[in-house]
Amino acid sequence: MVVFSHGGSNAVGIDVAKESGARGLKVVAVTSVHGRKLAAAADLVIDNCVPAEDALVKVPDWYAPVAAGSTIATVTIAQALVAQVAAELAKRGIKQPVFVSPNVAGISPENNREVFAAYEKAIRR
Repeated sequence: MVVFSHGGSNAVGIDVAKESGARGLKVVAVTSVHGRKLAAAADLVIDNCVPAEDALVKVPDWYAPVAAGSTIATVTIAQALVAQVAAELAKRGIKQPVFVSPNVAGISPENNREVFAAYEKAIRR
């Protein structure tokens, strides 16, 4: 189970991590290491390297910092995980249907419809 929580103190994320662990799943937390609660409930922690306050830009004459760094970090980490999982599956000869931009050369226009159909079939089991 992968649980994302910037500061690591959101009760829902912590509960999901604890329950997942109790059910025997390995738990990966993507969080700021400044927030220790979620990290304590995980088997592996990926630090998003964003300070606990999250907002990174101080605007002159503005009352509070803006622009959450965790958004950029979360998307980057999530896509790195997707790429690594795909590489590991490929090494094992496992092919999963994946959504692909219709702008990618050589990908059938039917690809994404086929992906929807495959997932619909999987959830109906």
